[in-house]
Amino acid sequence: MTLCAGAAALSLSAFPSFAQPAPPVNGVVPTTPAPPGPPPAAGAPDYGDAADQNAALGMYVQRSFDAIDTNRDGRIDRNEWAAYQRSQLQARRATFERYFKAADKDGDGYLNREEVAAAEPFLYQHFDQIDANRDGKLSPAEIRSFFRRYYHERAQADAATTKP
Repeated sequence: MTLCAGAAALSLSAFPSFAQPAPPVNGVVPTTPAPPGPPPAAGAPDYGDAADQNAALGMYVQRSFDAIDTNRDGRIDRNEWAAYQRSQLQARRATFERYFKAADKDGDGYLNREEVAAAEPFLYQHFDQIDANRDGKLSPAEIRSFFRRYYHERAQADAATTKP
């Protein structure tokens, strides 16, 4: 996360609107104002202010709600929520399988170190942690197990830092 934030900060500083040409004066950092963008089409939201962003969020929430509320009764019941969760899990599994198969160049059902290095730098960095049985290759089950642990540990760390 730090690398991503650092990269974003570096990339933003390359744009003139975020450049800081002078050092802070009395605690205020002078900046070059951003040139105005093209005006939005007549009546179209420009999503540049809080009201438009809230409207966009409201539309997203409504579309999500409508997708889950399959019987259109204005409520999400336990069965609708369970069906939605199953569909999301199936979609994530299908995506994982598609990426795994694309990375598995020799088609043996495992990812060796070379395949991982070519396809997934994050997995390559953690190869030895993921390879639970130390056979030099990663199975889908080993990768899923690693990510369960990884996200569980991150959630615990986040909870520990956000609780008073």
